[in-house]
Amino acid sequence: MKLRLIYLAAGNSRRFGSNKLLYELEGKPLYRHLLDRLVRICTRHQEWEVVVVTQYPEIYEEVARSNIKAIFSPDSHKGASYSIRAGLHGAADAQACVFCVADQPFLAEESAEAFLETMEMQQADLGCVICGSETGNPVWFSQKYFPELSELKDDQGGRKVLKKHLEDAILFAVENERELKDIDTADF
Repeated sequence: MKLRLIYLAAGNSRRFGSNKLLYELEGKPLYRHLLDRLVRICTRHQEWEVVVVTQYPEIYEEVARSNIKAIFSPDSHKGASYSIRAGLHGAADAQACVFCVADQPFLAEESAEAFLETMEMQQADLGCVICGSETGNPVWFSQKYFPELSELKDDQGGRKVLKKHLEDAILFAVENERELKDIDTADF
């Protein structure tokens, strides 16, 4: 299956106080933690590819130098819908896409790969990870949902589409809630 892992590294970091994606965590920028794991996962799956969407020239340039598909999205500062549309444009040949967020550095490689393999094996139209009763990223969308994702406005994200069709989603349980933690403030 042609799967594109759309890695959203384009947020505005309003609550963090500076560009959190470039914040150094355990010796490397925050955005590289999950990205490096996803790239390793894709080396084990022939038709899977990471597509990074960013509004930051320094991230775009570093990712492109790493031979990872990068999309520069200068309008991402206007809201999540702009990043989603840019990612979908870069994943036009995909049968499904998965949106992953760059401020989620603790998602384990094993959890991410098991989620992706489960969704592919079950030919999911829609799916997401869950811990307890809390849904989170990454979120899987088949082509069926690409038009709806493309119609999102302003700061609306894929969660709007997921919530609308939650009864159709395959939920993948992650035991450790830390894996789904987004870094939003500097005092994480």
